[in-house]
Amino acid sequence: MPLVTVLPILQPLLLAFAALFSKPQQRHFDNYIQGLIVQDHRRTLAGMSRHVLDGPDASAWDRFVTTAPWELPALNDRWRALLRRELRRLKPQGKQIGGKQTDFLLFDDTHHLRTGQHLEGTGYHWVHTDGRTQWSHSLVLGAYRTGDYTFAYSCTPYLREADVARLNAVREPENLRREPRKRRPLWTFHSKVDQVVAQIEAFQPLRSDRAVFVLMDSWYLNQRIVRAARQKNLDWCSCLKSNRVVELLDLSLETGEVRQRIRLTVQELLEQLAPTALLGQPGVPCPWAAPLPAWQTVEAEGRTFRALAYRARREGIGVVQLVLVQERYRSGRWSPVIALATNRLDLTAGEVVSVYLERWGIEVVIRDAKQHLGLTDCQMERLEGTVRHWIFSLLSQALLTLLRLQADQGQLRTPSGQAVASVGRTLGEVRQFVKGCALVELLRWASEQTALGRSVEEMAAALGLPA
Repeated sequence: MPLVTVLPILQPLLLAFAALFSKPQQRHFDNYIQGLIVQDHRRTLAGMSRHVLDGPDASAWDRFVTTAPWELPALNDRWRALLRRELRRLKPQGKQIGGKQTDFLLFDDTHHLRTGQHLEGTGYHWVHTDGRTQWSHSLVLGAYRTGDYTFAYSCTPYLREADVARLNAVREPENLRREPRKRRPLWTFHSKVDQVVAQIEAFQPLRSDRAVFVLMDSWYLNQRIVRAARQKNLDWCSCLKSNRVVELLDLSLETGEVRQRIRLTVQELLEQLAPTALLGQPGVPCPWAAPLPAWQTVEAEGRTFRALAYRARREGIGVVQLVLVQERYRSGRWSPVIALATNRLDLTAGEVVSVYLERWGIEVVIRDAKQHLGLTDCQMERLEGTVRHWIFSLLSQALLTLLRLQADQGQLRTPSGQAVASVGRTLGEVRQFVKGCALVELLRWASEQTALGRSVEEMAAALGLPA
């Protein structure tokens, strides 16, 4: 799809970043974001740049995303400030948890398989879905979910310590031969846990009237992340691995007295469920540790679950509510039991299940960014270029979600002033709406060119199209 101008539907959002760039850089930024959203082909620098009217060649875009002197932290700060402003202006309805409007801060990591052996930041990372290590880039992603809207919020590359040492060993002598202003940063190693802790510590509430839950998978549940969440007054919820040790408690919430306790692994607890669960009437092992010693049927997101809650303690984390959950499939069978843990002892088992289901939002963000916005498409030798491309792809996801929110709140209009009732519910549908807007601008440009007396062949040549 040829891009002939900055799309009016996107321009107010893109202008929010104008102070970060020079005028040439702003043009690159606008066209890069629009190229990620509108183009259907693989999002390489050459592929996107050739579809911009009077646009630069791929080498200019390469310099923009790898060496141009604009600050990535400043872009991230502006991105979050824009999101905070729009959420406070549009006021989307949140999810009701424990009688309070609640938003969610989600964390996960994802791998991008690579083929080049000389791409900075690549290494052998363990890919759980394949059960083996693969040569890839890896990033740790944060997302913010409010109501039915999930926004990409933060993104940092993950490098193994050995890979960082190798990268710095190459960069250090190279930097000594450069002028100080042209030197490249030496990367400091941070584990996945370090990165999530840093992102939680830097988190600023986007809406003052909302409680916030941190949601993560079992890999991230540890003392440091829980402590970071507690210091920011954030609640948390996660699943538990089967080999984790828990101490079930007969706990009085009024006095804090522990009347009885037993120490066992999650797997040992699940094995006590198995003999009766197979019959469809699961029993309740250790009923003295369950506030309500019976399985409860829960309806959430149009799905049926049964859940059993316990009071428990995790070493280094403290007292938690442990909820065992099964889902009923359409065939009538029950899924394997999953163990969830949260610091909120006051929630019902159904509310805990409902909270954890919100974590799926970050899986959707990752999937959409890969399928619709070229998150994994662009391979660049410099790690800075790869990270900036990731940020642009995820920023595009956040901007499309803001368009959807604006339309749902009746705040979005076409260039002619017509109100937009809806742009769809999925990111793919919103993207199709923006592509339609790009087509309208292309038709408007063609009409103007015709009025100036230009032939179809001349217009095709200007757009780089065969005629």
